[in-house]
Amino acid sequence: MQDAQWYYANSSQREGPVDLAGLRQLQAEGRVGAATLLWCEGMPTWRPLAELDPPPQTADVAAPAVVVDRGIDDPYRAPDTAPALLAGPTQDSQPLEGDMALYAAVVGRNFAVYRRRWRLDQGVPHASGTWHWPAFLFGLPWMMYRRMYRVAMLWVAVLVASSVAEALLDVPQAFSSISSLALGVTAGVFANHWYLRHCQRQIAQARALTGSDPAALQQELARRGDVSWLGLVLSLAAVLALLVGLAFLPTSY
Repeated sequence: MQDAQWYYANSSQREGPVDLAGLRQLQAEGRVGAATLLWCEGMPTWRPLAELDPPPQTADVAAPAVVVDRGIDDPYRAPDTAPALLAGPTQDSQPLEGDMALYAAVVGRNFAVYRRRWRLDQGVPHASGTWHWPAFLFGLPWMMYRRMYRVAMLWVAVLVASSVAEALLDVPQAFSSISSLALGVTAGVFANHWYLRHCQRQIAQARALTGSDPAALQQELARRGDVSWLGLVLSLAAVLALLVGLAFLPTSY
């Protein structure tokens, strides 16, 4: 049905409507995947793209997909949001298998977010053209929170070197602000790529340790992955120590 107007879930927001051609374009761009929730007029509730029969990207159909009525009073009105469906991972209705299950094990919390950012449903993971606000605003704490210890140590070295150089050279405050902004932007632009590479390294190392045992592989990834509240606390303490240390540095010679 070429004239059908589709709404799609983007994180916790409803976006659209778009026609079938627009929906196909969103799929090509990686913004809509098999687990993305869709709704159009005539559907009583939101459904993942993969559950629509036939799916809108494969054929023009005469009517929306037939789904079970779940008691919504007005099935012909697009919901403002889909809180019940968007509250948890959209892939719950489809068991994760293969590499997708490995990524989910190592990412842990908010896997649905990184699944979309990395275009995992397209088969070739990449994070080009994406932005990461937590990394932009809280670079080091976010890295430690996500157990990216190698990247975090390199980031600390960059922060210390730039901060010490600015203090010793007595650079203008404007230059210092621009330098800090540039570092934040760098983190925001590359954070999703760095985290993807980190997770891929963890998967490769876990495979080398566990061999062909799927259960042991999942356990190893769960041990290595998810988040670290201790890392977050330590990173905040490190930032505080750096600020205190800089306060005692001479500003000029």
